[in-house]
Amino acid sequence: MLGLILLWIAISPKRVADIKLMGTVFLLGTVVDALLTLSGLFIFNETETLVSFWPIPIWLSLLWAAFAGTVYHSLTAFNGRMAVAAVAGAIFAPLSYIAGAKFGAVELGASVVLSYIFIALVWSVIFPLCFYLSNRFEAKQAQA
Repeated sequence: MLGLILLWIAISPKRVADIKLMGTVFLLGTVVDALLTLSGLFIFNETETLVSFWPIPIWLSLLWAAFAGTVYHSLTAFNGRMAVAAVAGAIFAPLSYIAGAKFGAVELGASVVLSYIFIALVWSVIFPLCFYLSNRFEAKQAQA
């Protein structure tokens, strides 16, 4: 996945903004999922973390960076529509985590319904925040 992220950055017409957003969302997502893991909502196999000091599997942190790359390019329909982004994040993001649980990538530490509610609350903030950040980074790149 790291190779694809690096390729994305290499060919991106918005390289500087993409790097800033990917780095920020990489850190933000890692902290969010680490907190959800520490709270017991997410349970990962210890061997998946690869690095003892990294709180979640590195592939999940990289997935956050890859997701950030889509904000400028394929998810632009949500840009400037924060309420729609909040609702979409609340509806669809929990489904991806639940699918991940069904595939064995993560174990949910609560019922599916309770997990869905917590993840929906988090993503109703995170998804619009990604667009806010993307607009800030893109505006700064345009000024440069």
